[in-house]
Amino acid sequence: MYNKSAIRMLVVIVSQKNMAKAHSIFTSQNAPLQYLCIGEGTATNEILDLLGLGISEKAILFCPVLNSQVPDLFKALAEGLSLYKPNRGCAFTFPISGASSYITKILAAKTPETIQKPDEREESQMIHEAKHSLLIVTINRGFSEEVMTAATAAGAGGGTVVHARRLDSQETMKKWGISIQPEKEMVYIIVEQAKKIAIMQAISDQCGLLSDAQGVLLSIPVDGVLGLNTNTFL
Repeated sequence: MYNKSAIRMLVVIVSQKNMAKAHSIFTSQNAPLQYLCIGEGTATNEILDLLGLGISEKAILFCPVLNSQVPDLFKALAEGLSLYKPNRGCAFTFPISGASSYITKILAAKTPETIQKPDEREESQMIHEAKHSLLIVTINRGFSEEVMTAATAAGAGGGTVVHARRLDSQETMKKWGISIQPEKEMVYIIVEQAKKIAIMQAISDQCGLLSDAQGVLLSIPVDGVLGLNTNTFL
């Protein structure tokens, strides 16, 4: 039985060559429901040239898991992917306040435990006590470097860029004076809670909605982090 939020979203960001290994770790730990997208690290071209590397392509795996599974998954991911070493990637979790019956049935089938609706007061306390946040910045294609320049100047480390496409109503966009550029980039940045406000303000000042980047920014509380022992994700 669960008194705290029963389900977490576990996110793993690793190099594409480790994608299959990460998938096998999830499967071996009874976490079969996984979603994959491809992104790029935000290391500058100068750093990549210095290290003799090409474009830093990343695999980003999203996997809903039971809260009770997280410790064993973190241990397996740390050992199997060497996330305790610099530039090997990272993993983190954030609470999910609700999920479709499809997801809960799959998770319940993997364990004998019962999934309960989370207590709102305890969930609020977890969010308040979170030591890290995930910033998600959606900008026009080509402005990810500007986002990271602003973020790192305010104290952020590395990030991961994912190419996306906006599907908003054109009428709504015109109403608010936003150009209808469908090609987007999403930048994911894990930040310390103490630095979150300053970093968000720096990004908004440089790449906010009224800038050419037309950035939209949100933050999600992160309650578990693995592999953030370096300032750069390569």
